[in-house]
Amino acid sequence: AQRDPAAMAEAAKAWLLQANDTGVSVYGHLTEVLAHMLNTQPTDAVDALEITSHQVKQSYFTKDSAIPPPAPTAAPDADSATSWQQSNSALLKAKAGDEEEEEAKEDLRITNLLDDLALIEWAGIGLSAEEAYRVHLSIYKLQQSKKLATARFFGKILGTSADYYIVEAKYLEEPEKEEEEGEAAAPPVPPEERGTGCNTCVYFATNDSASPWVELPDVTPAQVAASRHIRKYFTGDLQAAVRAFPPFPGKEREYLRAQIARIAHDTVLCPKGKFVLEGEEDEPKTVVENESEEYTPLTGAEMSKPASWCNFHKGILDIGRCTNPPKDEEEEEEEGEGKPKSPEPEAEKEALAPIAAADWSLLVYPRMGGQAVTVARSIRWPGAHAAAVMREDKFCNLYMGYGHERLFGGVAPPPPPP
Repeated sequence: AQRDPAAMAEAAKAWLLQANDTGVSVYGHLTEVLAHMLNTQPTDAVDALEITSHQVKQSYFTKDSAIPPPAPTAAPDADSATSWQQSNSALLKAKAGDEEEEEAKEDLRITNLLDDLALIEWAGIGLSAEEAYRVHLSIYKLQQSKKLATARFFGKILGTSADYYIVEAKYLEEPEKEEEEGEAAAPPVPPEERGTGCNTCVYFATNDSASPWVELPDVTPAQVAASRHIRKYFTGDLQAAVRAFPPFPGKEREYLRAQIARIAHDTVLCPKGKFVLEGEEDEPKTVVENESEEYTPLTGAEMSKPASWCNFHKGILDIGRCTNPPKDEEEEEEEGEGKPKSPEPEAEKEALAPIAAADWSLLVYPRMGGQAVTVARSIRWPGAHAAAVMREDKFCNLYMGYGHERLFGGVAPPPPPP
């Protein structure tokens, strides 16, 4: 009897699909070989067929190819585990009664990190509950040990080997500066004094909330200006060298401080009307909370508009300062003697200025049993967020990112000198 061709084809395919002990069938092997040859398209396909078949066979998994990792030659370091346990236990240690009474006498304010994270998590960022509590306790101990009038969790800057936790603070009483050995040459642009401009706040960094906090140095205009021309991922080591061109004047701790200054002055926001500028006309203005009886918090609907948000800090000028340096009397006399005038100073960017609508994305998130949360995301600085609930007259800022602004084109570093 004549056999059905379709049945013969099905029987032949079933035979080709029979797998061996390793799970490989003739049908599957031929499919892999043909796919590899179609991708590589060798010049002499006939001669390459056998070589390709052998290469495909070698790529299959076999029980002999599964090599277990070597057994550990030594037990885990018990000292490191004990050290971690001791350092974290120190965060949870309760203070004695007399210590609490002494702290109550001092005017020290710390933001409630747990409340801020509950608000900012509507932006999709934050810390785990365990990590947040450890960081909160660590900031509290830092504030008490350094006598900080204010302390705020600025955010987390990610690195290649370790991350940085950053705290923004102000001293209750400024510590005495250490005298520098020798006389350094005067920089072209003088740095701003502590408590003004880019050095309005002091910043602390650490890789772990249980480790000691390191105070970052005050930033200089040269460092801020140089940081705009390079892009380097942070390593997590404050003493690491910054190898880049143009060269950066400092190590990673100075580079970190310069980037923090740029981020803070571009992305720390506050609701319009929450703060006001205070000071005489000829004196620098300071930002203070609006305690006027006429102040009324904006509504949630109003906060969804860019005009309802303000930059808390002054903007940074191209020279790397927030203010133009005052002219010396000698410079003014030299200009009057017929020498060419120096270029006109750049217009200063005052604090509490409205944000640029193109730099921010605003979204409103409804909450069960409460007023909606308005979240502002920075487009220019990915990772910078602000959130506000105006019914409670609360807002917060948090940064979590790599410490770099967004590139709207390819990286084009300047060529080295000839």
